[in-house]
Amino acid sequence: MEQALGHVTYTKNLQTAYAVSDRLRPRWMLVPYQRGDLLERVPGIGSNWTMRGSLRGYAAVAGHGGARRFDAVVFHTQTVGLLAPLVARRVPVIISLDATPLNFDEVGIHYGHQTNPGSRAELVKRALYRRAFRGAAALTTWSQWAKDSLRDDYGVDPENVTVVAPGVDLSLFPFGTERDVDTAGRPVRILFVGGDFERKGGLLLLECMRAGLAARCELHIVTKQPVPETPGVHVYSDLGPNDPRLVELYRQADIFALPTYADCMAVVLGEAMAAGLPVVTTSVGAQPEAVHDGHSGMIVPPGDVAAVGRALQRLVDDPALRRSMGREGRVIAEARYDARTNADRLVDVILAGIARGRRGVSTRAVSLPGRQAVD
Repeated sequence: MEQALGHVTYTKNLQTAYAVSDRLRPRWMLVPYQRGDLLERVPGIGSNWTMRGSLRGYAAVAGHGGARRFDAVVFHTQTVGLLAPLVARRVPVIISLDATPLNFDEVGIHYGHQTNPGSRAELVKRALYRRAFRGAAALTTWSQWAKDSLRDDYGVDPENVTVVAPGVDLSLFPFGTERDVDTAGRPVRILFVGGDFERKGGLLLLECMRAGLAARCELHIVTKQPVPETPGVHVYSDLGPNDPRLVELYRQADIFALPTYADCMAVVLGEAMAAGLPVVTTSVGAQPEAVHDGHSGMIVPPGDVAAVGRALQRLVDDPALRRSMGREGRVIAEARYDARTNADRLVDVILAGIARGRRGVSTRAVSLPGRQAVD
């Protein structure tokens, strides 16, 4: 499991769901972005997260007794799965993606990621990924955006790809079913949650506050990065995934804003909808798949501070619209972002992958003699 950005929350939600599941026995292999080891000082590898992540992912499988120890190996994400074909020689491999490499190239400049599409290195990388994706027994993506790229850019059979959105622990957000927050006598509260403050559009929100929103609103920012002092802005820098204090901020908020410049599928959008909040976000990546423009929130162009300000002002001015969009978002969260339901769907994908990797075995039921759960 890649352990960067929203993938940390995704892992925690899966661990919670599988702790009470009798369908599989997971062995968690967490691959951190930074470890401070020798690998990070190797020229050409230390600065390449894909190479570091994939080498660590392969080493983790070997360190847990080797691929033959398992009924299947799941690589999440492609960043740690470039060497998946080596594992696939011995056991069915399932690859889980938030985005394909080419998806990421579309937004990568805001991550400090630069590409040279015509270079030999890029062509080799695409060939290696094509081999990994097409050799997987099954694949799952967080969005249709990523599934379409697997088909169009890497020649993967779409029948072998299942869209399973990143889940949210709905039990943490019971208040989202019927919000009863009383805004009378206090400013409207806007919530932003994002580790990378600038990339996720935090500075745009500060501009909106300075342009007049601060007269009627408070902006609550959860981030690890420094935030310039701004009237009406409250900053929380020590909150982790599913922290009770973070959940309380969702409960007290009235609007959720993530005017991101670059995201594949922001996990926090599912959290905001689970909390029953209307969402303002941008049209990048798969965000429009999560937030239904005009129904559960508003989609604006990335980098357009005026559009962000107009969307927020409209929600500030219209409590009824906030409530109706929040209710619609909660319906979407229950239908598409329930972590337990989606974790179970991921098990279905794993079982189908095992069946596909063992010729002649039905995809409807996989019999594993002597075992009550899949390893």
